[in-house]
Amino acid sequence: MKVSMTAVESRPTDGRTRGGSSRNAARDHLVITAAAVITLLLVPGLASAARWDWSGSISLDQKVVGMKDSEETTNPGGVVEWALKATVEVSDHVTANAKVCTSCHGLAVDQAYAEIRLHPLVNLEAGRINVPFGDYYLRHDPANDVLPSKPLPYAMGHMVRFRADQFNLGVLPMPYSDQGAALSGNVWIRDAIQTWATIYVVNGFRSPVPRDFLFKNQVGDAAFFDNNDQPSWGGRVGLAQEVASLGASYLAGKYDTDAKYGYEARGLDASLLIRGVQLRAEVVARDTDVFNGERKSTLTKTGFYLQSEVPVTRRIQAVGRFDGLLRKGAPLGSDNDESSGIARWTAGVNVSPSIDYTFRFDYEYWRFTDFHDVRVYHLGVVVAY
Repeated sequence: MKVSMTAVESRPTDGRTRGGSSRNAARDHLVITAAAVITLLLVPGLASAARWDWSGSISLDQKVVGMKDSEETTNPGGVVEWALKATVEVSDHVTANAKVCTSCHGLAVDQAYAEIRLHPLVNLEAGRINVPFGDYYLRHDPANDVLPSKPLPYAMGHMVRFRADQFNLGVLPMPYSDQGAALSGNVWIRDAIQTWATIYVVNGFRSPVPRDFLFKNQVGDAAFFDNNDQPSWGGRVGLAQEVASLGASYLAGKYDTDAKYGYEARGLDASLLIRGVQLRAEVVARDTDVFNGERKSTLTKTGFYLQSEVPVTRRIQAVGRFDGLLRKGAPLGSDNDESSGIARWTAGVNVSPSIDYTFRFDYEYWRFTDFHDVRVYHLGVVVAY
């Protein structure tokens, strides 16, 4: 049996820990990564004592970028991502999950948590989890997504001008993996409408200086420890019926070592299925306290996307997306506090000769408020197993 995969992209940390040096943090990161890999290898041996399952995905994306200025940075060429996940059903009430993956940020532990079913309608997850913010967090793995690039609110390495002194990625890059616990519950209304809610506490984002945070370090450099004594918290609520859903998300915390500078993220999402056509929309905003050299100020990022997924034939799907990102305030590593924005149009075609693999072709047109326009072409294949 296959389970749906969630893929890996990485998350940032500053490499510092509350209890030791960056060298110790890197060592602990290696130990935890090795433990997760060993767990995956040993899972088949547990079959006699528990029910187990595994799944994975491999994605190859070849990207061609047409840009006039080398400062308009993106990761060119081929990008390979893979993920492997093991799920062990220890009992009717307890399940253990471990997932490792790699992408442009190297090998990382995306998930390592236990799920406890406290009630048929209530679950508790504890360990290293994918933080449930927005609707897209459920589809961030290449095997579950329909385009090679993430929507701009959740963009990471595929983004043009992604550097810390440019846009510093999207509003809340996905996947966001962190240590903590999440309590979820759902209720059905007249067996037709499902309502759900999740509350969670996690370590949160971190940075050694109050000038925003580097997302790439959240996974890449010993992201298993907090850098202050203030956990982040948040929640997600929503309702859904057979063809439509609505959701709202919230996240807040402190990110500097002295816990004096905070961030707050908010999101709304909606989806609708009409005659086989899947429509999706999300808007995400984040306010971050930063020190601009003289005083505390606010860096604001707002992003959105509108997306349609249209079945052309049984094996061919057309995808269209319009998304945008607006930054107000100076990005990390820059004193330029002028506003800067992006609008992007994407058209793609997915061809699936089998349920196990899909060929992807897409074209992106990037328009910036204060930089040259950029065209990006993607050609890739995704294999799920």
